[in-house]
Amino acid sequence: MKQKDLQDSAKRAALGKLSGLVGIVCNVGLAGSKLAVGKLAGSMSITADGLNNLSDAASSIVTLTGFKLAEKPADKEHPYGHARFEYLASLTVAVMILFIGFELAKSSVEKVLHPAAVEFSLLSMIVLIASILVKAVMIFNTRMGKRIDSTTLIATAADSRNDVLTTTAVLIAALIEHATGWKVDGIMGILVSVFILWSGIGLARDT
Repeated sequence: MKQKDLQDSAKRAALGKLSGLVGIVCNVGLAGSKLAVGKLAGSMSITADGLNNLSDAASSIVTLTGFKLAEKPADKEHPYGHARFEYLASLTVAVMILFIGFELAKSSVEKVLHPAAVEFSLLSMIVLIASILVKAVMIFNTRMGKRIDSTTLIATAADSRNDVLTTTAVLIAALIEHATGWKVDGIMGILVSVFILWSGIGLARDT
């Protein structure tokens, strides 16, 4: 392999691993805060959104691992290198997203069948708004993914964009339930889970 190719490969791996680390830190923080607030407020939609972030954190771990494995040089067992690991990482992320989406759908249906009041609080609003801002910043993975031609990073960026939309929907649902008393939390949880499932199917198809 030429020196320039080695340098490009190292740079690509470095950017990919940086993205994975940032994703792990941000998503673990968001997941922890949302799961805590969701439990305190009795909100299925906020809990679902938190579990979505937890799956994102797991996806970031897979992304980081995929790039670390992909940067290994060719050997006897892998004469063409280890780049295929990145595609396997993308497929693993898709399967994880599908599993989370399915589990969230089941829990949300239970909430619709057995509705319970959601406790509105300033803390929950702050957590949701902060999550929207953090995920909006994380969409930077789109440009980075195109720069190094990485389907994994482009998929991660798309997931961050989806998170902005789903968390905004959860925030709107919380405000509607607080203002009107309508039990929309479970319904919003179902919508979030369907969105997650759709994203997982799309990622699996494109891998």
